[in-house]
Amino acid sequence: KDVAERTIPLTSPFRLEELLTSDVETTGWSSEGLPSDELSIQNGILTMRANRWPLCIDPQMQAVTWIKTREGKQLDGKVKTFNDSDFLKQLELAIQYGFPFLFENLDEYIDPVIDPVLEKNFLQTGNGKLVIKLGDKEVEWDNNFRLYMTSKLSNPHYGPEISGKTMVINYGVTQQGLTEQLLNVTVKHERADLEEARETLVKEMSENKALLKNLEDTLLRELSNATGNILDNQDLISTLESAKAKAVEIAEKLEASRLTAQEIEVTRVRYSPVAKRGAILFFVMASLSAITNMYEYSLGSFLTVFNLTLGSSRKDSVLEGRLRHIIDALTYDVYAYTCLGLFERHKLMFSFQMTIKILEGDSPLDTQLLDFFLKGNLSLEKARRHKPYDWFPDQGWQDLIRLVQLGTTKLDPVTGKVHPLARLADDIEADEVEWRTFYELEAPEEAALPMGYDTCLTEFEKLCVMRCLRVDRVTVGITRFVISVMTERFVQPPTLDYTHIWKQSTEATPI
Repeated sequence: KDVAERTIPLTSPFRLEELLTSDVETTGWSSEGLPSDELSIQNGILTMRANRWPLCIDPQMQAVTWIKTREGKQLDGKVKTFNDSDFLKQLELAIQYGFPFLFENLDEYIDPVIDPVLEKNFLQTGNGKLVIKLGDKEVEWDNNFRLYMTSKLSNPHYGPEISGKTMVINYGVTQQGLTEQLLNVTVKHERADLEEARETLVKEMSENKALLKNLEDTLLRELSNATGNILDNQDLISTLESAKAKAVEIAEKLEASRLTAQEIEVTRVRYSPVAKRGAILFFVMASLSAITNMYEYSLGSFLTVFNLTLGSSRKDSVLEGRLRHIIDALTYDVYAYTCLGLFERHKLMFSFQMTIKILEGDSPLDTQLLDFFLKGNLSLEKARRHKPYDWFPDQGWQDLIRLVQLGTTKLDPVTGKVHPLARLADDIEADEVEWRTFYELEAPEEAALPMGYDTCLTEFEKLCVMRCLRVDRVTVGITRFVISVMTERFVQPPTLDYTHIWKQSTEATPI
């Protein structure tokens, strides 16, 4: 916006990564293991171009995998932690001979002995060479030296002194970024020809852009170096005509490539429902760590399940049918895989969380209603309206008044009138017999709500009403809610099946 206001010429749409890198380079990064979504490419640019050494927040180990693949054998013996006794000696050798060096698994402490390296406090010797003081030694500096630091902590707290010395880069995956990654994985599996064509096209377009830039530079150079009358210089005219013809040819190729890229992208986007569902499921898995640190799931383990599902799910000649089979199989495979590592008391909660997030992915849920279901009425003030009957629970009435308040802020999506929840308290007060009969049922979750509420409320809204009337039946209500949305098998955790576990394992993954 600021650039536009200053009337500075700007490519539209402007993408920072196109200015700081090329398609050929980013394709190379992808082949080395860096995810190809926009955020990961920007992280890669910061890692390779920043004037401070990168400190990568890398809970899913995407950065460290990419760095190790990219640097290859040059990193042999030069991947250390501050706990290693020889890290200083190996760092000296890397600085002196221009090798890369990686500090991995950092916590929130960085040994101050490497401060001169982080701050690039060079000293110049009499012969013009640069040296740096490391500990009690002066080490000759090679400009090819590269330092990387990575931390598996998902939310470390680095002070301003560390942030000022390093380039802190968050490699933590976002839902949008993961969706793009999973789309690439899906298309590569389902349409390998399409993904190969896309990568080839990217390479060709990048090469043609570079060639076009060289031709433009040649034209300008020839014109600036020309002497005398340009029209009399036949060699110059011939060179200019040849360069112009090539430039026109390349421009036509670029336009054809752009149209082809658009066609490929239209086909790729059709697979996005699978990627979207996969991203939702991973973040549901990742959220389990809020319960206990034992429930930590890596992106690598999720991708293993994702790839296994792509290979084992039912085939279908119709794309929409194939996508539905993948989504259904993936949802259950992730549920079954995760349940193997959960305590029994947490499995229903996981099913409920999965159900809610999937519903949110299809159409946004009312966050206020969800917050009410989880927390109830949190107001410190008691409701001014007193409960009409002694049998109605005290806290239940407070919660009901809050639910009614939420109803008054909503419109019924069908009729466009005030939401039915807005009149719930009035209707309960108007017909004690019907509501008390419902309240005293042994299993009210199996019965229809009185006064037509069963037909005018969603399944989740009915669950909120149950929370007000019979909080003791909410767990059973959640089970029925999950079944109504996801089917019955999502409330029946799979039994231990060693054959299935063996199929999910690899030669590098112990059972």
